[in-house]
Amino acid sequence: MTFTDWTAYFRANKTHLADVSWDDPYCLSAREKRAAGRSLQHFQRFETSEGQFLQQRAADLGDPAYVAAIRGLIQEEGDHSQALGQFLDQQCLPRLRRSWVNDAFRWLRRWGSLETTVRVLLTAEVVGTVYFRALYHATYSGLLQQLCLRLLRDEEMHVNFQCFTLSQLRPRRSALGWWWRQRLHGLLTAGTALVVWLWYNRALWAGGMGPVGFFASVAEEWERACNLLRQPETISIRPPAPAPHSAPSSYRRAS
Repeated sequence: MTFTDWTAYFRANKTHLADVSWDDPYCLSAREKRAAGRSLQHFQRFETSEGQFLQQRAADLGDPAYVAAIRGLIQEEGDHSQALGQFLDQQCLPRLRRSWVNDAFRWLRRWGSLETTVRVLLTAEVVGTVYFRALYHATYSGLLQQLCLRLLRDEEMHVNFQCFTLSQLRPRRSALGWWWRQRLHGLLTAGTALVVWLWYNRALWAGGMGPVGFFASVAEEWERACNLLRQPETISIRPPAPAPHSAPSSYRRAS
């Protein structure tokens, strides 16, 4: 596997938001807006990527194929932001111009090396995966559920992509240095999960996730990423395909 393969994947996945039911007439209830509206506004901001800065960081690797793959990643994240923003517009929920959590992550992405930037992005995608899984269950909007499923599908590959990138950076680090970076990354992920719980727990509760379930789900996603880093040969690229309109069994709430 190479970054050229990832570039090809992002190009082939440009239809990842095709066939979304934008004509869905369902309007979020007042209860749904109270539960998930604020978090959805913030996560729409989180999906807005800093294209220019990220491409500058990507150039540090010295691989043109990686720069091309990053362009594909930025485009997908931009599509996510645009789709969630359009949903907010339809539901008469204002888009946020600023989010202090997003600003904090932007600062972290700008601080340090390319590896630091990739680790911060990976953290956001690990925690975001759990959030969108809960959001799927927090609403009766078929449109929002479709968006959640598509974002979950994309985020799975984004985690794989970031893990592949880190696996390419690992030879530049000593074994001890890599071990310390992994420990610090775990602390960053735990801290991010705590912030998300404290600020957006209404949406998580509405999606059937209490604190134990939420932190356990984040830990599971983090462990999946760690397993990919321990065994980079298991990192795979799934062929792009339309996401299903119904939830996979792993996303259905237990009865």
